[in-house]
Amino acid sequence: MAQKPKKQALLGQVDARSKKKQPRQKKRLSPQQQKALQQQQLQQQAQLAAAQQAQAKSGKTRWIIAAVILLLVILFPKPKLITYEKIGLVAQSVYWPGLPGVDPVLFDSNLHIRPALERNTLYLCQDERDPDSCQKYQIIKQQGFISALMALILN
Repeated sequence: MAQKPKKQALLGQVDARSKKKQPRQKKRLSPQQQKALQQQQLQQQAQLAAAQQAQAKSGKTRWIIAAVILLLVILFPKPKLITYEKIGLVAQSVYWPGLPGVDPVLFDSNLHIRPALERNTLYLCQDERDPDSCQKYQIIKQQGFISALMALILN
């Protein structure tokens, strides 16, 4: 039987299999260096904890602010843009239904309002105690909050 020739390595190369991993010896730190290292680790941990608390706190405040805004939107009446007419005279105004104890308001009128929106009727009165001073208007169209804001901004 013929013998297989041995492979020779080039100069400077060492067979990877022949290398043995030698355990590295850790350098011993002086007591001062150990204390400094421990202090750095404690500072990093404290910073991480503070950052996590800040994130949790900001997350809670965001939810609280969102809940308050949602509550305000639900509870408070929103303005409407209404178009009303009488004898061919058509007008458009922003109507705010008011709060309990606060009268409704037409933003472009000084007259007192007695709304009957479910019947598409609007009464505008010069004297709120005298029903004879009221004029009856037919509501043609009612639009929502965004239309009312656009009308207020553009006028």
